[in-house]
Amino acid sequence: MRHSTRSHGRGGGIRGVLRAAGLAGLLTATALTGATAAADDGGEASIGQPNRVTLERRSARRDRGAWVVDYQIKNETSAGLIVAPSEIEARSEGWVSNSRVPGHAAPRRAVVTVKAAEKATADADVIPASDDAARCRERLSLAIWSDDQAPEPSARPAEAVAPISLAPGATGLVRLRFAHQHVVHGEYDPLLGVRAVAVRIGQETFHDVVPLDREPGPAHPPAGWPEPPADRRDAARFVSAPDSLHLEAHVPGRQYYRFDERPVRHGARMRLSFWYLVANGTAGECRVRLAQYRDTPTSHRVLPAGGIDRELDAVGRWTRVETLVRIEDEATSVGLDFRVSSDANLGEMWIDDVALEPLDAEALAQGP
Repeated sequence: MRHSTRSHGRGGGIRGVLRAAGLAGLLTATALTGATAAADDGGEASIGQPNRVTLERRSARRDRGAWVVDYQIKNETSAGLIVAPSEIEARSEGWVSNSRVPGHAAPRRAVVTVKAAEKATADADVIPASDDAARCRERLSLAIWSDDQAPEPSARPAEAVAPISLAPGATGLVRLRFAHQHVVHGEYDPLLGVRAVAVRIGQETFHDVVPLDREPGPAHPPAGWPEPPADRRDAARFVSAPDSLHLEAHVPGRQYYRFDERPVRHGARMRLSFWYLVANGTAGECRVRLAQYRDTPTSHRVLPAGGIDRELDAVGRWTRVETLVRIEDEATSVGLDFRVSSDANLGEMWIDDVALEPLDAEALAQGP
């Protein structure tokens, strides 16, 4: 398979040929040569007018519900150069869809242009709607770094693009991020489709065709809750060292503990597990509750059908609880709490090894 990458200089010629080194799965590794070719539109070749920069290679990967495409650029001049935001522009065009998402199965055209001098991101409507839950957009973000500013692989583009400096022969990185903007599905279900991409750097414009049309499996957010504060933990009793969460009915404010809400993937099957120990002589009830929520920019709504409220009635011994949780189709987050309810203010409970994990084997193997 061969894709062409064109760079138009002052003479209107074409420079650079993109050869696919492999299209295994969704990751595409490519190499771009510096060969000069005759223009296919009848124009003159760019002999004697070398590009200031060339593209050396391209790579693509998925970032949960987004695609990240990196291009390495190289300064081909004998002098240093500064690439300013006004010299950078990116445009993407393609037909996108995702059969995992209700209403997104039919391909729809998405065209979006980012002008770095104005803003580092731009949105294009895929499914216009006045309701947040129904609206779908593709957001294209652009960032550029020089070698000495090499970002982490997970680094996301900033709100603004800063100038970069390239020494003679030095390389830099242009990163495009294609994000699915949808209240429920956007974080986990990327928009799938081949994108025709044009990247302008100064007076050179590079054209590419990027196959972002295969999803390896469902994505999940990173698992786990942060540890409770140190003053809510007890190092004297635990299943896994060094401590456990401690609830005390007789101490104001310590009869109850709520873990921070954490994001979840819509429609997922998950396993909630934990150990608990209720002290002998505890009066009243000990309970665990899990609630599911649908968050939008304008609301935070409980989804009653997805809730769990269970009494923990084993006393005097560590007991393991494991239960299946089906995340509701519109859920975006869950909350979890434990409590000791006692009119006599008498009782204690310890909780350890709390986990909420996806049961999707492929997602577990893939990791966050």
